[in-house]
Amino acid sequence: MNKNIYDMLNDSNINLDEYHSYELNDIEKAKMKSNFRKTSKTKKNRKAPKIVAAIALGLTVGLFATNIGNNVLATINIISEDIASRLGIEKNLDDYKTVVNKSITKNGVTIQLNEVILNGDELIVSTNIRASESIGEYGLQAFGDVYINGRKASSGAGGGAKAIDEYTMEETITYNLNSINIDDNLNIKIRYSTIGMENDEVRGPWEFEFKGNGKELAIATKEIDLDYSFNLEDGEKIILNKYTTNAIGQKIYYKTENGTGKYDMVLKGSDDLGNNVEFYLSHGSKIEGLFKNSSIDGEVSSEAKELTLTPYAVKFPEKSGKLSNDFKKVGEEFKININK
Repeated sequence: MNKNIYDMLNDSNINLDEYHSYELNDIEKAKMKSNFRKTSKTKKNRKAPKIVAAIALGLTVGLFATNIGNNVLATINIISEDIASRLGIEKNLDDYKTVVNKSITKNGVTIQLNEVILNGDELIVSTNIRASESIGEYGLQAFGDVYINGRKASSGAGGGAKAIDEYTMEETITYNLNSINIDDNLNIKIRYSTIGMENDEVRGPWEFEFKGNGKELAIATKEIDLDYSFNLEDGEKIILNKYTTNAIGQKIYYKTENGTGKYDMVLKGSDDLGNNVEFYLSHGSKIEGLFKNSSIDGEVSSEAKELTLTPYAVKFPEKSGKLSNDFKKVGEEFKININK
């Protein structure tokens, strides 16, 4: 595997002391010529903490197969941070997370699935990935497919990855899910088919199965209906229809008319306390999409009563493959009363 996802980021300064994000979702269909998009620069990482580079490893391996190419079941205790810390959230998320704490080793690569959180239409997954050989400058790449009650439910993913030693990466990936009933106890499976390395890829699969539901977080999620729209230059109409907030963060959902998926967008402004607020385009299609809060100070202040935002957009490149940061104002400012 010669191409690495970090290679594909456009002129990005990669600093493994901080998290970096990348996506695989519907937006990428409009960005294929520009490779992969870095959706979350340092400012978008809610003060994402630096992880201690040296971690304690406790290894107890029980071999159930003699051939190297076969599955090896292992218990790998890779000490890692709580999922809240990985997300840069200074809140206790114990009521909302499922602790899986399982690991599978195959062909020299171990994936340890730590914790997951079902956040409405997303599954947030914390993993550690360890190779038996040095992972090199470019690390490891692992994107899975999520199945719920036997059906594939994931439609894309974005998140952060970080090297924590010469052999190990830690990832926190958010998988976008198709419509599911989060009140039910769900049978969830995450399947990793391959793991990308610097000059190769390792074939699995690594499969994890567990149960979970998002009922408690759903109850704690506040929803506010929106009625604001703006038009892009190509005639596409963006209709913002819902704002949500919970312990994980804030989102703004939208629908489209005459959708083309040719534009990157951002909503910039401030709250009534004077704090800067910014929502970046997390993912989207020709039908609908989602903005997420990316403010440097993390979540919107609990003391704020109102947000004032203005939409900006820039067209995805058609030929050069280089993403532009030349965002232009595409609508008037609007307000969201978040104190309802």
